[in-house]
Amino acid sequence: MRWGDLIEQIMRENNGIASLTHLYERAPLHRERMPSGDWRKTLRGVLYREAKAGRFVKVGLGVYALPEAQKAEPSSAYQYALDKRSYRDYIGNRPDLHATIEGMLIEIGNYLDYNTYTPDVNRLFDGKRLGDLCVLRQVPDFTYQDVKERVGRCDVIWFSRTAHPFPKYVFEVETTTDFERSMLKMFALKEFETRLVLVAHENRRHLFEQRISHEPFATISSKFYFRSVELVAEFYFNCVEHYELRSRFLV
Repeated sequence: MRWGDLIEQIMRENNGIASLTHLYERAPLHRERMPSGDWRKTLRGVLYREAKAGRFVKVGLGVYALPEAQKAEPSSAYQYALDKRSYRDYIGNRPDLHATIEGMLIEIGNYLDYNTYTPDVNRLFDGKRLGDLCVLRQVPDFTYQDVKERVGRCDVIWFSRTAHPFPKYVFEVETTTDFERSMLKMFALKEFETRLVLVAHENRRHLFEQRISHEPFATISSKFYFRSVELVAEFYFNCVEHYELRSRFLV
């Protein structure tokens, strides 16, 4: 099978969309034998060439789609970043900021080479289903079932890309509600080397600091981190810039 046809088939199996990470994961399942050498470089080269020719469209940070399945949106975060527009203006105009931040975290996680997961598979980020952006469809068997179930309800999880994946970062996006419920879900990972990250507007940082000063969170307060939605958006925009430069330079 030609690389272009392989890429298209993987996209069609994933609702017409696929991240680079997803393509890397699925490509070996479509060929009896992968070529020697860096076949990922070959795949990227074909993907970029076919995208320039219009066969595929770029719709996110390392995310491509079939034109009939997903149009690039001029108001998307990716296009904002390409146009050097303000990330603050972008997040200020989102009708569903929660899903937007989840989507950014998933795409960033893919870009940083983590296995990404979300339970909110049908929520949308710039027209893209969050479930279609993730590498994982279910939480890996990294611990006891009851812990898995509790942690699996967290908004976004970055798992290690290892033979036995473990959660490296767990994110809960708190744009309106209290932190305590989210922190109780995260508390199930108290015995793991996992960073527990609460994401909210900067003006809610004081509420986060109040929560981690009380039990049971105070005993593991060093595992909890606060990151603002503004910082997530800024990081996403910077990743887009780096991705574009890297793809032009390395291919």
